[in-house]
Amino acid sequence: MIWRRGARGPQPAPDRCGDGRHAIRTARLVLHTPRDVLDVEIGAAAGADADAQRWFGWSADSLVTAETAAHLLAIHDGNRAERLRAFPKDVRRELTRPVVLPAPGVDERLLAVDPATGQVAGMSSLAGDDGGAIGIWLAPAFRGRGLGTELVAATALLGHEHLGLQSVRAGTENANRRCRGALRAAGFVPDGDPEPHTLPDGRVVDGEWYRHDATGTSRCAALPDRAVSRA
Repeated sequence: MIWRRGARGPQPAPDRCGDGRHAIRTARLVLHTPRDVLDVEIGAAAGADADAQRWFGWSADSLVTAETAAHLLAIHDGNRAERLRAFPKDVRRELTRPVVLPAPGVDERLLAVDPATGQVAGMSSLAGDDGGAIGIWLAPAFRGRGLGTELVAATALLGHEHLGLQSVRAGTENANRRCRGALRAAGFVPDGDPEPHTLPDGRVVDGEWYRHDATGTSRCAALPDRAVSRA
């Protein structure tokens, strides 16, 4: 949430692209560029559990405790101020700091929100400077509903119709049937032979890459406003 001078609450989630930020709707999700550090931390908490880390292998020192993750994932715009009070003052100051936007197309992130509850359902990333590489994850309470397909499809749409990328790609472990199914359901196709991949925690897995191409591309209203990175 971005606090404005004289405002009594956080800036609402954007419902359209502009001012360097993106917004996308799917059948069951509302996705937007994170507004502040708290948005980013909630999004990261969605993938911090042991089941998710079986596939991601994130560095242990980047993960929050299960208790903190549960606290973060219960936050929505109606209770943000109340739940922020659980953190020390210096931490609250950092959490309410606006996100510094990257250069256009570099490490874009989308926060996925369940419009029925206002809670964060997951997060995705797209690295335009790495061939349009996509990463997605869902919070435990939102898995097993087919939302992974919506999230990866929306992130591909971000690449094609918001950032002007003709092709985007996503990698997954061969054993991750759920992720491979979501990619295929979203229109991704295998891209090359399986090959070993080293996760951040050092574990080596058999990886497989998928690709999604667009016949036409476009750039949305968010990009002209973002000539340089800024808060």
